[in-house]
Amino acid sequence: MKIGNFVLIALTGAFISFTSCKKDDEVVLQPPGGSVVEITDETTELKGLMKGTLRAGKTYQMVGDVIIPAGEQIVAEAGVTVIVNVPEDDPGYEFTVNGSFISLGTEQNPNLFTVPQNLRTDANVFAGLWGGWQGSSTTSALVFKWTRMEYLGAEGGPGTPRAGKIRYGLWTLSDQTEVVLENSWIYGSADDFFRPVGGKLNIVGNTFELCGFDGGDIINVKGGTVGNIAYNVAIGSATNSFKPSDDGDSPIQTNIAVFNNTIVNGGHRRAGLNRGSNINFEVGARGKAFNNIIVNCKNGIRILEDADHANINYDHNWFYANSQELADEFLPTDAWNTAPRPNDVMGSAGDNDPMFVNFDVTTYSYADFQLGPNQPLAMNRMSGESHNLRLSSSSPAIGAGTTNFTPVNVNWTLTGAAAPTIPQPSIDMGAYPSNGQGNKHN
Repeated sequence: MKIGNFVLIALTGAFISFTSCKKDDEVVLQPPGGSVVEITDETTELKGLMKGTLRAGKTYQMVGDVIIPAGEQIVAEAGVTVIVNVPEDDPGYEFTVNGSFISLGTEQNPNLFTVPQNLRTDANVFAGLWGGWQGSSTTSALVFKWTRMEYLGAEGGPGTPRAGKIRYGLWTLSDQTEVVLENSWIYGSADDFFRPVGGKLNIVGNTFELCGFDGGDIINVKGGTVGNIAYNVAIGSATNSFKPSDDGDSPIQTNIAVFNNTIVNGGHRRAGLNRGSNINFEVGARGKAFNNIIVNCKNGIRILEDADHANINYDHNWFYANSQELADEFLPTDAWNTAPRPNDVMGSAGDNDPMFVNFDVTTYSYADFQLGPNQPLAMNRMSGESHNLRLSSSSPAIGAGTTNFTPVNVNWTLTGAAAPTIPQPSIDMGAYPSNGQGNKHN
């Protein structure tokens, strides 16, 4: 039985009954019975209530929902592979995290969470084959370093908060949950990849490909969320790449700094004029947006009337479009912000090519972008392509940014290998500064 997001009353067992909470996305569980399985050297299959360590270099088969009780954790050492089985009669397994899940891949030995090899096809990119990591009000931490996650977004099973609805790849529900996502790859999700309903975020140096079929954001921030989104590559988002909102009940105001990201071909799979920004502030959110390179996106940085305008700082962003239709939306026509900042770089169609090492910004036409979900996959992914979004030595975007701002200050409790690597801004635009301190993927 799928569980989704809830407050776990007891730590062990199989569930007896559900009681509705005040919030639509929470479920209170009555005390179950059973025991928590400790992962050992002999463990090869993952299912049920579990805790412990996934051993370095091992491959595991996920054959059912894995439930981590409050106060417990699963740690994946470097080089772990988890193959999520996809039975025909099940909506897709998930990690239900009431405690902590920590994946500590390395550059030399990354971790992989995927489906069986025969299902890793282009046809399944948006199929939503499994449920990812679903948090609750007791979730302490989700940490992913050098971890690849694929084919996310299966519908929730009967009797769960997301029953009949697409699950997000990551979903957290507490403003005290700490989420570290660094140097990782996300390939294919049916809807939002990550929806934090509160929490502390450090989303740095990742590559996001093909997130959302005909809707959904890459990072869809809700109320009570604070942190930084920096040095990421976002290519082919369905709607927004990064959307800070303060929608919700938390007394903590959403405050997100979005800086030094490279965002390409975003927003075109969502129909309609609005809702397709690479960066979108709304519903009382505050934050910053600096040093981002934005190429051939449906529209530019979008700040809505209901955002906290007095506490949103943005400038030194680089815009390119190969069609005038896209250039006309650098300043979105449905937004509060209707004038460029003094140091923004934006012109007409074809102006201000950022000059990537190997990515022709003129390859696809406005008609290609208008194909929505029928766009060529190569337009919207890095995996398997020869794209290189580093700046060439003659790029005018080198040195065009600013370091005259500070990241959002977050009070972290994570320590050791799980602790976040707090990013600092670069004078070079985008995710690949010339000093090599940004995104490590290519």
